Amino acid sequence: MKKRTIIKIIIAILPIILNFILIPVQFNFSPIIGPTDVDEIRYGKFKSDYLISDGVGVVKIMDPYTRQILWKNDCPHFFFHDADLLPNGDVLIADTGGDKIIEINITTDKVVWEWDAKNNSQVNWTDFGLKNGWDHNALSIVQNKNPPNGYYTHLNAVEFINGSQSGKKYDTVLVSIRNFDLLIEINHSAKIGEPGYLNITWHYGIPGNHSLLFHQHSPKRLSNGHTLVCDSENNRVIEIDKNGKLIWEYRDKKLRWVRDCDLLPNGNLLITDSNNNRIIEINKTTKEIVKCFTFGLFTPFDADLTSDGKIIVGNTFGDDIIVYDYSSGLVVDIIGFNYLFAPIIFTILAVIIYQIGNLIYVFKNLNEKSIIKRFRKREVYSKLVIIITLTIFIYFFYYFMAYIWNYGIWHFTESFPRPSI
Repeated sequence: MKKRTIIKIIIAILPIILNFILIPVQFNFSPIIGPTDVDEIRYGKFKSDYLISDGVGVVKIMDPYTRQILWKNDCPHFFFHDADLLPNGDVLIADTGGDKIIEINITTDKVVWEWDAKNNSQVNWTDFGLKNGWDHNALSIVQNKNPPNGYYTHLNAVEFINGSQSGKKYDTVLVSIRNFDLLIEINHSAKIGEPGYLNITWHYGIPGNHSLLFHQHSPKRLSNGHTLVCDSENNRVIEIDKNGKLIWEYRDKKLRWVRDCDLLPNGNLLITDSNNNRIIEINKTTKEIVKCFTFGLFTPFDADLTSDGKIIVGNTFGDDIIVYDYSSGLVVDIIGFNYLFAPIIFTILAVIIYQIGNLIYVFKNLNEKSIIKRFRKREVYSKLVIIITLTIFIYFFYYFMAYIWNYGIWHFTESFPRPSI
């Protein structure tokens, strides 16, 4: 068998070999898969560890240095979107696949509190909508509990708010309901059967009214009582007061699907610009970009500034956590491994190397003495075109896949049937 034929066969079977090697490694040894949220824990026995929500329905607490999983909770639903560690040590979870907010006791792994968006005894959306003057279109959205895309609410964020720090006599939970274009705040302190149990104490947005919110993410309650939220499909970040008045807005046509926004100690904002594969820091006053982190990002969902001066990013479709040094912008650590696209990249690189070798062989054996005339030969310039095209494709690969995912595969996956507990 000719040598060149053997090389072609190796290139052809390389993706299969790599998949057989990398997929088991990813699922059995990788500490994370598809992180949708990653935060540094700031207090308690897990201080400085990372709280991670995996896209496959697992919430984990991980030591970032040893990669040891200190605690995790699995759920048969499609995925968890966000989690928050409570002062009492429990974990509050946005159970996107189950249309619930659940609180899990870490010691017992039992659900000790929950809010179910589909349970009429906990929330009657029709009554709530009529009370707040919603029109027929808004009511039709909340009344359809089995929409064609497979998700009813698509709960995508949850944040615990300490009542004593916000001037209230009870604790609350701030929730983002993406498919309703709605933010709500739920009474968390009242027990079952007590007055105020699971009452919605505040809300902003109207289902289908995209002038207010459009598939928002990551609301944060600020110390002044205002709420910061990523208005994702409207390509902006907004700040609203407790009366729903727009206080501040950062809108830029270059933003594409903003997913997370944090107020930094210096007063700037750290924004996750997901479809642009970047994390940006902007001056809140001037709205100018002062820092930008891009290396290795593939549709990042979440970013957090740690107490030791690092930016940790949930690089969701990269299947890893990218850790940057905040001051220098350099990548100082990568947790996880992007197994999904590695075979594709490796195979394309193998083809490029093969084509370069073939080009050199053909170029040297041409009868033409003029170098220019050799480059004009079809067997030469055609290989150059292939090499240049594949190189450009690899360079823009993550951007291309992000576009395909969010405007094609994303909507397809939402139609998958969801198991229930």
